[in-house]
Amino acid sequence: MSDGPPDGLWDSFWAEHASSDRLFHRLLWRIRFLFSKAYARALFKTVRPTPAVSRLLEVGCGSARTLHYLAAQFPAAAQHSYAFDLSPQAVELVGHLSPEFRPAISEAQRLPLAAEVCTVAFSIGLIEHFDRAVAAAMVREMVRVTMVGGLVAVMVPWQSSFYNLMRQVFGRRWPFGPENPFHRDELVRFMRAQGLADVRLHIIYASTLLAVGRRPAPAPAPTTV
Repeated sequence: MSDGPPDGLWDSFWAEHASSDRLFHRLLWRIRFLFSKAYARALFKTVRPTPAVSRLLEVGCGSARTLHYLAAQFPAAAQHSYAFDLSPQAVELVGHLSPEFRPAISEAQRLPLAAEVCTVAFSIGLIEHFDRAVAAAMVREMVRVTMVGGLVAVMVPWQSSFYNLMRQVFGRRWPFGPENPFHRDELVRFMRAQGLADVRLHIIYASTLLAVGRRPAPAPAPTTV
C-alpha cells in the first residue's frame, strides 16, 4: 500500500489543472463537476435530517467543488465552510473560486479546528492515497472535529469498477498518483472501526464509493455502587 502521493504531485496538478488549455484537463474539469454534484446530492440526502447544519468541512479539498454544491443547500453554513488542503495551489484556487469559504493549508491528521465544531466533515478522493493506518487516522481526526450527531463521509475509488481497471492499465502513468481502492464491505467496516455509526454506502456512477457515518453519542460511564 502507498505511504502517500509523491512530494509536489498535487501542487503541480492543481497549478496546471486550474489554468491549462490541454484537452485532458478541460475534460477532467467537466467530469469533476459532474461527480462533485453527485457526491453533494448523496451527502445532502443523508444530511437533511440533521438539524441546524452550521459548519461544513472538506479535507483534502482540491478545488472544493463538492463543498461548493453542498454549501449551496445550506446558505446559513456557507460563511462557515472550511476547505483544507496541504497544497498551497489548491488553497489558492479555492480562495479564487469560492471566496466565501475559509480555506487553509493543513495536514489531514492535524486539523486546525477545535473538537466538535462541524456538522459535516468529509473528504473526496483523499484517504485512498495512503496506507490504511494513515487513512484511519485521517478519518478519526474528522470524527474529532464533528459534533455528536453530525456526519463524517469519505469518497474512495471502488475496487470492482471500470475506474480501477483503467488505473491498472495506465500503471505508473496514472496522473493521480498511487491509490488503494476499497471493496464495499471493507469500507463499511473501516468507517465503523473509526467509531462511526449508521454507516451508509453510495455507489457513484459505478466507479466510486461514498460512505457516510454518524458520530454517535459517547457511551454512558458505568455506574458504581
